[in-house]
Amino acid sequence: MRRLLLVPIALTFALAGCSGPCQDLGDRLCRCVGVGTTRDACERSVKEQLQNHNPSKDVEHLCDQRLKTCRAPDGAEFCEWINTACGKASCGLSSDEPETACTPAAAAALEGEPVQSVEP
Repeated sequence: MRRLLLVPIALTFALAGCSGPCQDLGDRLCRCVGVGTTRDACERSVKEQLQNHNPSKDVEHLCDQRLKTCRAPDGAEFCEWINTACGKASCGLSSDEPETACTPAAAAALEGEPVQSVEP
């Protein structure tokens, strides 16, 4: 009987420790601010903002979508990539959609290269 009483208590603590997609996305972005107290402060700030604003299910869904796209391409350093238009759009740091910001033409335009049109 005693074990049965511990199960709900253990589940409560386990669920309380789970983070949502917005927390996970914030923590991923905090990896680029350095180490030690700076990163700790960033992660603490993310947690406090989420607690203060209590994101809706729609916002959590958007964070989940951005969490899936917020990954640097193979061979790219995440913290450098996040400063590109594609990185910002993919991680929800701009109003652009990743589908538009991550095209080769968009990347070339940002780098000042001439955009070549592809003829059908």
